[in-house]
Amino acid sequence: MTEPTIRPATAADHAAIREFTTDTFDWGDYVADVFEDWLEESDSHVAVVEWEGRPVAIARAVMLSANEGWAHGARVHPEHRRKGFASRLNDHLCDWARDQGALIVRLMIESWNEAAQRQVAARGYRRISGWTNAVRGLGSTPDPVTNGGRRVPGDEQLVVGTPAEIEPAWVAWSTSELSRLGRTLYPRGWLMRRMTRTDLDVAVAAKKLLHGPSGWIVAEDEDETMFVPLLVANDGDAYRMVRALVDRADRRDYGRVRIMVPTVDWMDEALTRAGFDLAGEQIWAKTLV
Repeated sequence: MTEPTIRPATAADHAAIREFTTDTFDWGDYVADVFEDWLEESDSHVAVVEWEGRPVAIARAVMLSANEGWAHGARVHPEHRRKGFASRLNDHLCDWARDQGALIVRLMIESWNEAAQRQVAARGYRRISGWTNAVRGLGSTPDPVTNGGRRVPGDEQLVVGTPAEIEPAWVAWSTSELSRLGRTLYPRGWLMRRMTRTDLDVAVAAKKLLHGPSGWIVAEDEDETMFVPLLVANDGDAYRMVRALVDRADRRDYGRVRIMVPTVDWMDEALTRAGFDLAGEQIWAKTLV
C-alpha cells in the first residue's frame, strides 16, 4: 500500500473531488463548483492528499493581505476520515502561507462543530471571536411586528454615503464594541481579514457605503442577496438600523438579506426581532512567527 502524499491540486482532480464533496452538508456543497476557479486565482494554493493514485482530501489557503492567510474548503473522503489527513493538509497550508509572508492564518468553523474545533485547537489555533450569520428572506416574508400582515417600513431610511461619511463611519466602527469583539475583522464573502480605512474609501467609490441616523452599513451584491459585511450601530439603535437595511433591500427587489456581524446579545436580539434566522460562526487563528 502506498503512503499518502500531499501535492498541489490539478484540473485532472476535479471529477474525483466532486465524488466526495457532493453531499457534505444537508444543502450539498460548493467545493466542486468553485474548484476550477480556485486553481486560476492568484495568491491561492489548493492542495490534495493523494492515496493510491486518487485525491481523497482537499483544502485551500489564500492570502487576503500581505501578512494574513485564510484556510478553508477542507474536505475528506468519508472512507478516509480519522486518518489525520485534514490536520496534515492544514499544516501544509500554514507552511505555504508562511512562505508567502503570512504572520497569521485564520479559519471559520460553525459553532456547533465541536469536532472541527478540537481538531484545529490541537494544531495550535485559538478561538479569537464569535460571529453571527443572520439571514432573512424578503418579498413573501411578513414582518414579525405586523403579526403576519402587511410589512410596515421602519422609521429610518438609508442613503448612499459620500466621502464626508468616511471619517465618522471609521471612527464609529473602530471604537465600537462590535469592532473589539470582531477583532477588527472584515468579512469578504466567507473569508475575513483586518479592516482598514481604505475599505471605506473603496465602498464609497462603489456607492456601497450607506448611512442613516442610526449608523452605517456596507451593502454588497451576493447573487440575489444583499450581503452586509459591515454594520455600525450601538445597542439603542441596532433594531432601527436593521429595519432600515431590510427596507432598502426590499425596495430593490433582493430575495434576501445576509448580515455577518460579531456576536453580542443586543445585536442578536435586534436581528431576531427583525425576523432574521441566526447561525453562529467562530473564527480561529494561528500565529506563524
